[in-house]
Amino acid sequence: MRIMVGMSATLIHHGHIRLLSRAKEYGTVIVGLTSDDEVFRQKGYQPELCFAARKEIIEAIKFVDGVVETPWLITRDLLGRHNIDVLVHGNDNADDLPLDKLIILPRTEGVSSSQIRNRALASIVSVKNRKAIFSAGPGSLLAENLLGLEPCFGRGDVQYEQIENRVLSELRRISGHSHIVRLQGSATLALEIAVRNFVSGRVLVITTGYYGDRLVSICRSAHDCGRISTLDVIKLQDSDHVGTDYDWVATVYTETSSGLKNDIRRMRSLADRTRAKLLVDATGSIGLEDGHELADVIGYSSCKGLFGLTGAAFVAYNEHPQVHEPSFCLNLTTHAEGKVTGPYHAMCALNLVLPRHDEIRDSVRIGKRTICARYADRLLRSENEQPLLCTLVRGQIVPLDDKIVLYTPRDRSSGTSLICHLGEAHLGSLAKGAIYDRIRIVD
Repeated sequence: MRIMVGMSATLIHHGHIRLLSRAKEYGTVIVGLTSDDEVFRQKGYQPELCFAARKEIIEAIKFVDGVVETPWLITRDLLGRHNIDVLVHGNDNADDLPLDKLIILPRTEGVSSSQIRNRALASIVSVKNRKAIFSAGPGSLLAENLLGLEPCFGRGDVQYEQIENRVLSELRRISGHSHIVRLQGSATLALEIAVRNFVSGRVLVITTGYYGDRLVSICRSAHDCGRISTLDVIKLQDSDHVGTDYDWVATVYTETSSGLKNDIRRMRSLADRTRAKLLVDATGSIGLEDGHELADVIGYSSCKGLFGLTGAAFVAYNEHPQVHEPSFCLNLTTHAEGKVTGPYHAMCALNLVLPRHDEIRDSVRIGKRTICARYADRLLRSENEQPLLCTLVRGQIVPLDDKIVLYTPRDRSSGTSLICHLGEAHLGSLAKGAIYDRIRIVD
């Protein structure tokens, strides 16, 4: 009996070999190999191997007696032209043939050309991640960051609208807020927009370091514009002694300049005690720490604890803003209504990253445990004062090869170093902390 096996075999693998081996049990095997043009027309890409190369490889397989070029769908007329008795196909068959002309064999589980293609991209990403990143974000490159990318547009693109809705819904779940607005830019821009659109009246800023001082600068600008009537600034260690009422308290959750984790519950209690609402810079904490729902408004970006690409920033809140911001670009409504270009590609990347977020976050926990165990005698903060994102240690980090990017905080104490834990994000729960073998800490 003459058997035709229909396949494209754009990336030939053991699943194809097993299918051909089974087909050979029925008789003479002729492979109906899809043409390059048909692959492009049906799948949307030029095959990695051209028809001639695919034909040469398949002809060399011992189970194959011949190869003919065929269109995507194999018809009864085509079988007749090649004197074929029956078509053998995997269980993804789409050919419209009578049952007496068709034998369906199960596919080999765990392998396909699409899976190999994705693994190839993951391998490329892995090679790129030989460059070890010790920054507070972005960290290592994830395959999902690239696989998620789509040609997209913010208006009239139904596929992108679905992606954006999924991402924003998941971010609302993560932070516990009712509303969220995405914008193209940094967390700094998100925080300035948050202050300009929400914060007014009497304001207290709790400083924690460089990023706390950044909040002071942003609030001072709003004060100069007359939005903020009173601006008081105190250090974190003095916050228990505040006795005056305010309209807003603003602070930082994770102060990456000094490896400090603020106590967000303590900040919520302070806001309640002073009859204020709470605005939090969540740049270094979102996706890593809990309790963000305790803040009335937060601002953050895509590239730290969310593990996305740079370029997307977010303002999340429960009650809509009451402050009128005249600046077009700093008005929250401008971004909420899509009046400017949004962070489309960063959102596409997050669309694939966020479903794996818990697993990816495991790599950060593993890194944290590795450093805290290895340099227990150099830790400068107690466990409850340390963020998951980074660790402050006594001493100087020395790189052991030339493919290392260290994190240099914008301000830090002399004789200390900050080690960040996003460098093995691409490994997820398979991370072993091996990246820390590429550095050492000396006095």
